[in-house]
Amino acid sequence: MRILVFSDSHKNITRCAAVIRNIVGVDMILHAGDHSSDAMELERMFPEIPIKYVQGNCDFSSAPRELIVEAEGKKIFLTHGHDYGVKLEYDYRTLLNRARDSGCDCAVFGHTHAGYNDCTRGVVLLNPGSINYGGTYGVIEIENGVLKSAVCDASYLF
Repeated sequence: MRILVFSDSHKNITRCAAVIRNIVGVDMILHAGDHSSDAMELERMFPEIPIKYVQGNCDFSSAPRELIVEAEGKKIFLTHGHDYGVKLEYDYRTLLNRARDSGCDCAVFGHTHAGYNDCTRGVVLLNPGSINYGGTYGVIEIENGVLKSAVCDASYLF
């Protein structure tokens, strides 16, 4: 299973759409907020791909503030991150503890506009960075019960 991860598109989905069109075998898309309306527009553009999204600190929508997404037997905690102090904690401990307490294998967040990908105490922490400002996105692949993740640069598309 291949999952594309976006965050902080801030009302500019041009790069999101280009990435989606250029990546083969996309099974799901996650959007970690700022702006959830962008995720709704992507749903209209790509109705064949399930899209899960949350609101960020710049959103004024009815989207949830966090979700637990299940994919191929793995649980992914999806949040924007501002409620978990991701700009204040270098080790993301509050977010990590929330994901672990929820039994999640991965925590996806945004808010900092900087990509981050690491595994800490058995939980993958993935921030795709800002697709709008930094031109980065994330990929999660789950195969044979193994979850792998990466932060990728979309600049090759432009």
